[in-house]
Amino acid sequence: MIKGFLSHLKSIFEVGKDTVKHPPFEIFFKQFQDVLDSNNRAIEIITDMGEKLGGDYLFDIVYMKRVYEELFEAISGSIVNFDILTRNKYLQLHAVFKHIDSQIRNALSDVSLKSETGENIIFYEDITWDMYPDVGGKNAGLAELKNFLRVSIPDGFVISTHAFDEFILFNGLGGRIESLQQVSGRDELLLDELRDLVINAQIPPALDISIDAAIEKLSTRCGEDCFVAVRSSAEEEDSEFSFAGQFETILNVPLKGYAVKEAYKRVVASLFSVNSLTYQRSLGYNIGKLKMAVGCMVMVNAATSGVIYSANPRGTETMIINSAWGLGTSVVEGRTDADYYVVKKSVNPEIIDRKSGQKEFMTVSIKEGGIENIKTPDQLREKSSLTDNQLTELILQALLIEKHFRKPQDIEWAINRDGRIFILQSRQMRTEDHKSKSPSVLSYPVDSIQILLRNKGTVVQKGIGAGRVFVLENVEDLRNFPRGAILVARHDSPDFVRLMTFVSAIITDIGTPTSHMASLSREFKVPTVVNTGNATRVLKHGQEITLLADDEGNISIYDGLVPELVERTYANYMSMEDVYEYRKKRYVLRHISPLNLVDPLNDNFTVKRCKTIHDIIRFIHEKSIAELIDRAKDQSSKLDRSFSAKLDLPILAGIVVIDIGGGLNLPESRGDGSPGNILKHKPKKFKSVTFEEITSLPLKAIIKGVMHPDAWNSQTVSLKTADLLTSMIRTSDILSESMKNAIYNVAVASREYLNLNLRFGYHFTILDCYCSEKARNNHIYFRFVGGATDIVKRSRRVQLIATILKEYGFNISIKGDLLIARLGNLDRNEMIEILERLGLLIAYARRLDALMRDDNSVERYARNFLEGNYKR
Repeated sequence: MIKGFLSHLKSIFEVGKDTVKHPPFEIFFKQFQDVLDSNNRAIEIITDMGEKLGGDYLFDIVYMKRVYEELFEAISGSIVNFDILTRNKYLQLHAVFKHIDSQIRNALSDVSLKSETGENIIFYEDITWDMYPDVGGKNAGLAELKNFLRVSIPDGFVISTHAFDEFILFNGLGGRIESLQQVSGRDELLLDELRDLVINAQIPPALDISIDAAIEKLSTRCGEDCFVAVRSSAEEEDSEFSFAGQFETILNVPLKGYAVKEAYKRVVASLFSVNSLTYQRSLGYNIGKLKMAVGCMVMVNAATSGVIYSANPRGTETMIINSAWGLGTSVVEGRTDADYYVVKKSVNPEIIDRKSGQKEFMTVSIKEGGIENIKTPDQLREKSSLTDNQLTELILQALLIEKHFRKPQDIEWAINRDGRIFILQSRQMRTEDHKSKSPSVLSYPVDSIQILLRNKGTVVQKGIGAGRVFVLENVEDLRNFPRGAILVARHDSPDFVRLMTFVSAIITDIGTPTSHMASLSREFKVPTVVNTGNATRVLKHGQEITLLADDEGNISIYDGLVPELVERTYANYMSMEDVYEYRKKRYVLRHISPLNLVDPLNDNFTVKRCKTIHDIIRFIHEKSIAELIDRAKDQSSKLDRSFSAKLDLPILAGIVVIDIGGGLNLPESRGDGSPGNILKHKPKKFKSVTFEEITSLPLKAIIKGVMHPDAWNSQTVSLKTADLLTSMIRTSDILSESMKNAIYNVAVASREYLNLNLRFGYHFTILDCYCSEKARNNHIYFRFVGGATDIVKRSRRVQLIATILKEYGFNISIKGDLLIARLGNLDRNEMIEILERLGLLIAYARRLDALMRDDNSVERYARNFLEGNYKR
């Protein structure tokens, strides 16, 4: 996209403006739509970036750079289409954009840009520090351990993100993946279909050959009977965010072409799981953009495996080691009571605590491939799974790795039958912020309150949680989990990521503080206690309880909601103002978010006044609409498939309709419903059409709602019609002769489609909808922003609109005074009914911000609207 943009930029300066010819109107309108699409995407990126400044949100510098690249692509696309649309009328916009872009990139320049190799297969010994985007976070970390620290990792190779791109392109899956941005994280049917497509897809020929060659090379090192672990390594996996347990790992895969390729597709498919998308959305990732690299590592014939936390999550003076017999799956998934060691970190590390777990189950490799869980032999259950020498070696390696990365590490390891230690994974881990207020300073409730459980289990994340118990019987029941409840489960699971943003606390019978779920609990700051032994039997479904887990590892679960604790519940989030990336992002947003261009009718609405990315978007949007109107007015006899007309309505809203097929019913129209060649002579003004002549289903529904007399004619505004129009609607009908080319409200309509851009005073509405016979094709996209009052009143009006739209089933996103609402999969009759209500709401809310004098007004006016009382 960037290369295309630069080529276009070069052609602009080589070819003069006068040499550019008018495209056919169909192409012209497509360019207009492309401009709007790019602008809409850019606005949503900007508001998402701004939302990260609104509280304690986990993000990093990689996120900032990634999102800005997406924004740059969107703006570049807008400018390319804008140049074509306007016949290069505003070429100076390129210089303005270049200047703003350079300011933003300079602000991010302390992190070097990564390069891409374009290779399908990369062996670990060939991975260098700058291949992070090619091999993903997990593989990059392992390669650094191998090639720099000389730590033992299993031999193997990586199937790169470039190969992922080729795989997706070859199988035509790009469109499906892009559509994930509009898919609910809980829409399992659509996600299941996508994963099935991936699993049943074909490996591109070039990649197929590359994988076979890599397998042959690896088999010469480990033998023909070798087995491999096929592991995920998404672009940012195991970087600032762990993605713990969100993607699939397939163990003990035969080193054969057919087996490795099938395992590869399963790992790629896991990128589109419900858990993964929920996790990505929770952390602000752009859904559908994350790429998957896959590591193929020789299986370790593990006698013992486990996890090391190089720093205790509750403090950095000690480290924790969990271990169990066999493969480490049972430990990281929290499915066995593992051995537990606490080590004091010093010049001479000291084991200060050890507990022997029951180790009821162990995971082993199957001879033919795959793994299975078996009961641990009796002679091994009571025996420590690590010798003192092995513990010492593990401790020293963990200290070395932590020192190298300069941050506490979550390390997975395995020891083979010969006693050799292999590091399987090392990623940054999160520890407690001891600057924050701790529950340990809270006074305990009076003795009269019954304690259901005390000091049973291990604190994973300190904190206070209060709510009703939800005892999990089956993972499928997670979809019914109520917000604010406390999850009580037999085992811990990374599936719990679905609840992390709204669960009050998590309590499990079995689990370890080093599992995937434990990592997620710390990332999302969810009070969590594991390994209680019998919480699912002691705590009853629906029972109200209060959990207190403090700094010292003390655990108390009280019967009922304890007011003293509930009132002092706190969120143990990091102080974002102290985070470097936060300050840097806030600085970057100075060049992105502010809007200086407010009134397009003002003489200062010029290219030179564009100081931010938002200004550029606004300039392009307003001038594109103006160009569209001028282009429509200037159409001659060549226009035989499109027609522009001004609606003659009682409310005189100044709406111009561009009919692209079946939108208007006129005598001159063809029998097929298209407008026909009716403009044989250039008219001096738009043709007028009445409401009865609208045949566009969505447009007619919207206008019917807008024209409702009670909603449009407010009792609060005692103005004559002419005065009302003068103060509220800025169209060329009410402007001086010198401003006849001002911007109209525009409707692009066919019988089933409508794209409507409305501006009433200082607020702006965009509506895009499709209203067909097939419900699955139907959608409504509604965007509302702005107003003439202060931000508090504008925000109240947005909350009012959101309250009403939620009653009709819309999904709502609000950032400041910007509201975005989406609705889909409705039959035609439901669509028409909702569109009528939406039109009525547009009229009802157009001046309501001035009346939103207190927070109670939101509920009052919303109730009035929903009860059919539209007079304000």
